[in-house]
Amino acid sequence: MVSSGESVIEQIWRYPVKSLRGEQVESSAVDARGLLGDRLWAVRDAEGRLGSGKNSRRFRRFPGPALLSLSARYPVEPAPGPDGIAPPLVVAADGREFSVADGSADRHFRAQSGDPTLSVAREAAVSHFDEEPISLIGTATLRWVEERLPGVATDARRFRPNLVVRTAEPFAEEAWVGRTVHVGSRDDAVDLVFSHVLVRCVMTVSAQADLPEASGMLKLLARRADQPLRVAVVGAVAKAGVVRRGDVVQVD
Repeated sequence: MVSSGESVIEQIWRYPVKSLRGEQVESSAVDARGLLGDRLWAVRDAEGRLGSGKNSRRFRRFPGPALLSLSARYPVEPAPGPDGIAPPLVVAADGREFSVADGSADRHFRAQSGDPTLSVAREAAVSHFDEEPISLIGTATLRWVEERLPGVATDARRFRPNLVVRTAEPFAEEAWVGRTVHVGSRDDAVDLVFSHVLVRCVMTVSAQADLPEASGMLKLLARRADQPLRVAVVGAVAKAGVVRRGDVVQVD
């Protein structure tokens, strides 16, 4: 096993409701599905399509305020077990909170969109993930974007990763594809296997909270000769455990 040097976990992000802004946490349990509770809920319409920043067979861009104007958080830290994950809260831009458990989140989405069929539903037979359950981006990659888009606020939130890892070189994480990535050094350390680099969509451009629209983002990524429109890696969990901010990252 070869150490990846200075690579450590700098940020951990969990997104309780798909396509809403998430919450930054200090640690998270990880199972075969990914970070515990990540994207476990989604806004869903009567046809079963999930709220997103795009339209497709599976996804629907809902009317009303953009989903990224809202965030979601868990009132109680998720824990393993069938009853270990309590429904999240949806948080509006003005700080008001709407509970998924008591239906007030459903009523909020219906009132804001004019669509009486919307609900915040827990994942069932069809996965809420677009691809695989764990995504990761390096800090040097974020700096590369920032340097080429002066005047545009660059933040990990634009790419919606689960893990932000300190790296020395842009796109260093792409060399980890197909290799086992070890996170942590305790008995509950996590092993991840990344399969590919993610193709990015309009959500990287969209405004969210204090981040304005990032015009030029997709054009910049499209100019990557080796990986056009791609940034950040995605993969699966090979060994469950716990990830913590400050954990060392090592690569086989």
